[in-house]
Formats: sequence, structure tokens, C-alpha cells
Amino acid sequence: MITGYEFCRMTDATLTTTLAGVKEYEELIAQAKEYHFYSLITNRWFIPMIVKGLQGSDTLPGAGCSATNGSDLCEVKAFAAKTAISLGAQECDMVMNIPLFKSGLYDEVVRDIRAVKDAVGDKPLKCIIEVSILSDEEIMKATELVIEGGADFVKTATGKLPDPTTLHHVEIMAKANRGRIRMKAAGGIRTIETVEQMIGLGVSRFGVGAGSAIKIAAQADAR
Repeated sequence: MITGYEFCRMTDATLTTTLAGVKEYEELIAQAKEYHFYSLITNRWFIPMIVKGLQGSDTLPGAGCSATNGSDLCEVKAFAAKTAISLGAQECDMVMNIPLFKSGLYDEVVRDIRAVKDAVGDKPLKCIIEVSILSDEEIMKATELVIEGGADFVKTATGKLPDPTTLHHVEIMAKANRGRIRMKAAGGIRTIETVEQMIGLGVSRFGVGAGSAIKIAAQADAR
């Protein structure tokens, strides 16, 4: 069993809602310092504030670089990613171009991922494939494309869609990945039992809202 602290050190605490502003990010920074999240993923305009607020802490500033369905032009994603890194973000999350993937344009999907990886250089890139809207076969194919594109993590979901990431989704992703790159799970993860089962499948990072992450950490420490 893992402790609450150990869970937080595997967690990218995420706050990217429309109404998240200065007050909300000040609270998030304070929570990061108290709970020692691995990183914070925030709306891009606030990256400088997050970078400054986290100075001296053990939490990294992170950022996303694409629309939630991944359909931005790859040049736009690459620019957003490069800008985020230049502002001090230490990791970047992107969304695979879901419409291109569903259209079978796999070479374009790979080109898109590679463009963003080239933009972030040696900083870790996590690529989201949105498992809840993919078949098992599509999850396996998408995982292969993420690896081919050079991403450092394959990530299950944005957390913006209604259906959560399940253990089955992670099992299929892990089957395709075969330990080649790291795996991040996000999307409706709410219990420490689910977290530990996913760790057993090879997940090494979690994307969870700060409030939910704090509750999961409390579950871990209450056992």
C-alpha cells in the first residue's frame, strides 16, 4: 500500500476550468506546497504566476498545449508547447489529434506528436489518447502512434469527457505499450484502491484535480 504522500508525489494536480483565476491559482499553489504534488497543470496564461509561486517547493510547473480534442494545427500546438517551456513549464501535456485518428490519418497523427516533442526538447511530453471514446483496438493503435511520435508518456484522458478511465482501459494501454514509455492515468480517478490497481498495471503518474487528489491522499492515510 502507498501513503498519501507517495500518491501526491505521483500526481499532476490539475486546474484548467474556465473560471480558474488568480484566487484559485493562489489556493492551488498553497495546496501544492502542503501536499507536495509532483506538478501543477494550469491554464497557460497563468504559467508565470505558477512558476513564481512554486519557487523553492518540490512541485514542478506544467502546462497543456492543445484543445481538448487535439484538433489544433500541429504548428499551433508546437508553438504553444515551446512558449509554455520558455515561460518555465517543466512538462507538457498534449492531446492526440482525435479527429485525424478517427479518420485513419495515422501518419498525420504521428507528425503532430513529433512536432510537439521537437518543440519541448528534453522536457517530458505526455500525449492523451481519450480512451473512453476508443475501442480496445483503437487504444492499442493510438498507444503505438504515441510511441512512434516520440512522446515520453501515453496518457489515458483529459478528464473532460463524461466517462471515466477504467482499469480495463489501462490494461489495454499497458498491453500495447509493453513498458516502452511511461503511462499516466487521468479521468474520474477517485479512490486509492483504483490508484493502486493502476500502479500495478504500470501507471507511474496520475492526473487528478487538486480537491480529488487531497481526498485520495486522505483515503490512503486513513487505512
